[in-house]
Amino acid sequence: MNALNSLGLRTAAVMTAVLMACALHVDAFAQARVINQTQEQQTQTGESSQQRLARLHSQLDGNDLLVAQIWGLSNEEMVRAKVLLKGPRAAFSVENLSPVEALGIHARDEKERVKYAEMFARALQADVERSLAWNRAFMEVQARLYPNQVVMDYSGQSPVAVPTATADMMGVPRTLVQDPAAARKSSATKKR
Repeated sequence: MNALNSLGLRTAAVMTAVLMACALHVDAFAQARVINQTQEQQTQTGESSQQRLARLHSQLDGNDLLVAQIWGLSNEEMVRAKVLLKGPRAAFSVENLSPVEALGIHARDEKERVKYAEMFARALQADVERSLAWNRAFMEVQARLYPNQVVMDYSGQSPVAVPTATADMMGVPRTLVQDPAAARKSSATKKR
């Protein structure tokens, strides 16, 4: 009985090895076929796989066209920006870098750099104006709806001894700031 079991295990092992060899052969054959098809396509189109990949990444979809319109870019400029944003800029910049900034950073000459700097400055200025207009409207509505209510009351807060710039970055109201540098200057002038 042991001899029969041993023969069965050997047969099973051999069959497994044969099936694995067949699977590997079929997989290798499939890969070779894909490679041959890719080479045929390259020959027919004259386009390498890198060129094809670049072309696919540079095609504009509906969202790209909308972004180009918002920023005032031509389709050609948007394609270039899209490729730049997928390349080095993806590694070196924040995710929300605008296409105008990418084009400006990678400007091909000074004239192009100035062009994109002006486009970005105009867009930023317009955004600041919109934000300030919104803030003014909000403050007016806040005052009208809640005329006797203080939005933020810092009267019970202790002063903070930090440089004004640090307080500004941390959102500490200037009424609470005791700038150590200003205090030193004031005491130095009193001693004279």
